[in-house]
Amino acid sequence: MTASPRESIKISHATRLLVGLTLAVMFFHFQNKPCNFIFNDESSPKKDAQEKETDAPQDRPFPMPIHGGKFEIFQPLYDMDESKKNPQLLLSPKEFLGTFEERISWAKSMVQVNDGKLKDLTSKDHAAIMYIEMIKSFVSGRAFRQAELSVGPRLRKHPLDAGPFNEGKRDGGNDWTFAGDTMTGSKRLDNVHTLLKDVIENNIPGDYIETGVWRGGSSVLAKAVLEVLDPNSNRNSYVCDSFMGLPPGDKKLAAKDAGWDNTPYLEVASEIVANNFIKYGLLDSNVIFAKGFFNETMPPLAEKITTLSIMRLDVSSSLFRT
Repeated sequence: MTASPRESIKISHATRLLVGLTLAVMFFHFQNKPCNFIFNDESSPKKDAQEKETDAPQDRPFPMPIHGGKFEIFQPLYDMDESKKNPQLLLSPKEFLGTFEERISWAKSMVQVNDGKLKDLTSKDHAAIMYIEMIKSFVSGRAFRQAELSVGPRLRKHPLDAGPFNEGKRDGGNDWTFAGDTMTGSKRLDNVHTLLKDVIENNIPGDYIETGVWRGGSSVLAKAVLEVLDPNSNRNSYVCDSFMGLPPGDKKLAAKDAGWDNTPYLEVASEIVANNFIKYGLLDSNVIFAKGFFNETMPPLAEKITTLSIMRLDVSSSLFRT
């Protein structure tokens, strides 16, 4: 499944509420503490480690891969065809943090910081913010500036319109990225960061799950935040999608839900999403994919998950019929 389009083509509020509540009920029984829910209106180790893992013991929170008739639950680090893995492009978070901290300490020795949000931070904490903001700029496509395009969110097979990059639309998530990895707007990416920071600072246990990931950029950001703010934890990141686009829809629930399977731009294979984690040096054994429509993947996955701290739910009702 991919993130749904917005504005005139978004799912009806009644359908979205129905699906969100159903998912929440499914996971409620294994929650020890309240979740942070992110209901989205839009539809919205690294290469060396991978090579070493070939002969090293595999770290699996439960037996995987799990194959069903129409679904699969697996760890791309171990279970993805090695020939389909792309090279890592960015340094690891640890390496970035060391470089950024050195730069900040050096620069601060020559200036007086008057920014209220940054002046009292240690160089280490400042470096963490730098890294997270850098990842946001990449996954959102903002880093590419004049090379980035704003793709018009429309459901159709024919080529979509791609015009000059529109900062305002990208803030609110009202366009689709061309070069980036998420159609989640910048404000919602900030929200993912804020909620994870709150979970970590308040020692709330539990994993992260996103249902409906498209190219995976929001989950990549979440993993980046966990890596720099909670590096010693063993939180899993569940990346759940059909990885083949949206189904036709069900007019019996909402007429606007029909015809969602006619947009190739929303169809992103699991290998592409896994390679986005690899690209940023963020694929490790704690990244778990659930591939298939949610009526197939959620029941077996719910049996394996112990506790969730954050659930980011972005689904189509047609993906969750029982």
